[in-house]
Amino acid sequence: MSNTSQEETAILFQDTKTYLLDIPHSIALAQEGRPATHQQPSPESSSGTQKGHCRKILNLLSCSPIKEPYPSTEPKTPAALAKVLNKIPISEKRFHSELILPLVRDSLETIKAGYSHDRRWCKARAVPIGSESHFTTASKQHTRKRRRGNEYVPLESALDGHVSTENEPPTILSTTSLNNFESLSDLAIVKNPSPEHAILRVENWYGSELISHSCEYVVPPESSFVLCTLPLFQAQADRPSVSNGYPIPGLPQYRKFNLILMDPPWPNKSVRRSGHYPTHQYSEMDVLTEGLRDILCIHSHDPTTKQGLRSSESHSDPIQSEQSIAAIWITNADKARRAAYEALSGAGFWICEEWIWVKTTWDGQPISALDGLWRKPYEILVIGRKGSHNSNLSAIGNAKNAPPLSQMDDLTRMSEAITTRRVIAAVPDLHSRKPNLKSILENVFFTETGQLQSYSALEVFARNLTAGWWAAGNEVLRFNERECWVDLGSTKNTDMHEYA
Repeated sequence: MSNTSQEETAILFQDTKTYLLDIPHSIALAQEGRPATHQQPSPESSSGTQKGHCRKILNLLSCSPIKEPYPSTEPKTPAALAKVLNKIPISEKRFHSELILPLVRDSLETIKAGYSHDRRWCKARAVPIGSESHFTTASKQHTRKRRRGNEYVPLESALDGHVSTENEPPTILSTTSLNNFESLSDLAIVKNPSPEHAILRVENWYGSELISHSCEYVVPPESSFVLCTLPLFQAQADRPSVSNGYPIPGLPQYRKFNLILMDPPWPNKSVRRSGHYPTHQYSEMDVLTEGLRDILCIHSHDPTTKQGLRSSESHSDPIQSEQSIAAIWITNADKARRAAYEALSGAGFWICEEWIWVKTTWDGQPISALDGLWRKPYEILVIGRKGSHNSNLSAIGNAKNAPPLSQMDDLTRMSEAITTRRVIAAVPDLHSRKPNLKSILENVFFTETGQLQSYSALEVFARNLTAGWWAAGNEVLRFNERECWVDLGSTKNTDMHEYA
């Protein structure tokens, strides 16, 4: 806890294309900006940024690491197994059994061979003593229900009455004092241009007597966010115009990014039953695909413009990257992979890499069978690059003239053309919490000759903010609430313990 941010890493092991990553710590480090000499505001403080000799990395509240694999949910009889197999498309079976499964197995063996056998596959976690209900409540403050008369409505509904336009000026946060707001509807487009953390306080009102409860959020340095409900699930005829908030309300069409990362709400029966967060129906998958493609078309950087290269006179400044990278998290369903491929290809990206996040127990076992049919212990990040031609576009024609992948008999042709796959092992944390891949993305795509280039990034459907990045969606502040962060060295956090 005493190390400064530039000395810290969430990567516990790294090989050429294999990583072991700690999820809570990756998110914690992503809250830090460039090396600074100021201290992150402590969770007990109600003032602005405090001064100090170094910045202390706080602990993100987590759940206990998984110790044993989950019980099998696979079909119990040969007849049941055959019935399930008959429902799975051939392309999906080939993709997982021929391309993903061997790679994941080899990567896990690589980590086991190079990582100390007596070390856990995750860092110590801050977990409430006796129960995790405290954090369950704290991490869902943004979805807390409030009362209007006798009717409870989601807190996000406060956003529905306010539609941002690209002509609306952003809210600029102060880092020397609290930034107070009456409601979330006041937080449409927000920027913290400072290298310091900023604190914003939002008053939430409950009950017919309007009882106030304030929430404080820590906004990372040089980060910006658009707190909005994305209108991606509407048919084209029902969508607002670009100037009135499509595809991202309030984000001007001219705003371009070198990196766009998306974690869409893909349809998932088990998630819909659990009610963790809204997901998209398969019947409207085409609408979601169009929305993802439109975000990429409108907001991705065009590398042919060459507008970002520094002049020869300004050698002290980092070179502005001309990369245009897009990454989409997908489920293991064939339809989600097809939709991601279509969205990327339709926006002029060729699919250059796929990163597989394999979920393990704290001693390196997959949390479920690698070859499982109902539950696979991994998720995939599909990554595209704009501006260069590649064989996976040749397989279906160029991006503009290619037929929709839904008209193709086999996705395997596209998948086999992807030349690079990386595996990231990580012990899972809370539901829907993904590893923050900022450091790996920077090393792979935005570092040349050992120097990190300047780049711009946007995370869509974000559930936390990242220093230096933009974030968009109605959950962007989810894990930036102050109650989600603790200093385990503080005497005020005696109800927390490090779960190692």
